[in-house]
Amino acid sequence: MGPDAEDRGHAALQALAASSHGRLVGVADRILGNTAEAEDVVQDTLAAVWERLPRLGLRNVKAYVFRAVEYNALRRRARRVRHEPLESEPEAPEDPTPDEPDEAEIDPYVLERALDGLAPEQQVVLRMKYYLGFTFREIGRTLSISTNTAASRARYAVNVLRSVLRGPGHT
Repeated sequence: MGPDAEDRGHAALQALAASSHGRLVGVADRILGNTAEAEDVVQDTLAAVWERLPRLGLRNVKAYVFRAVEYNALRRRARRVRHEPLESEPEAPEDPTPDEPDEAEIDPYVLERALDGLAPEQQVVLRMKYYLGFTFREIGRTLSISTNTAASRARYAVNVLRSVLRGPGHT
């Protein structure tokens, strides 16, 4: 990357950081469940991309940064160590009351493994839609596919995920 291209890349990254900071923090916050930690991930990611930008040769800085923030948030969540005082006993899970439906939470790691089993075209659309908050129109424009194709890829992928996550013996 030459000096002019490097300057354009850094300018694009600055513009992205200014215009999409809230969405980037939102992506990390959905994964981490902690806004302060999400802010740290975004800042660390932007700093790392800034330093490596000349060597990366990116065509789409926005897509790269959003994916990097998502990846770094997942890595940070995986490194978390849960600390409990030695005196405390683990809380017993609450039984659902008869009036409440019994909705099991999906383990994020199980979900990631299930996503990895999808076709790459479906993975990209789901990640852009549900992790990054893109509309189907934005997804279509970014991937050079129609809005309807983006929506149907998401629909088919969600159906596959439902059947995989329900597993055998579930209705």
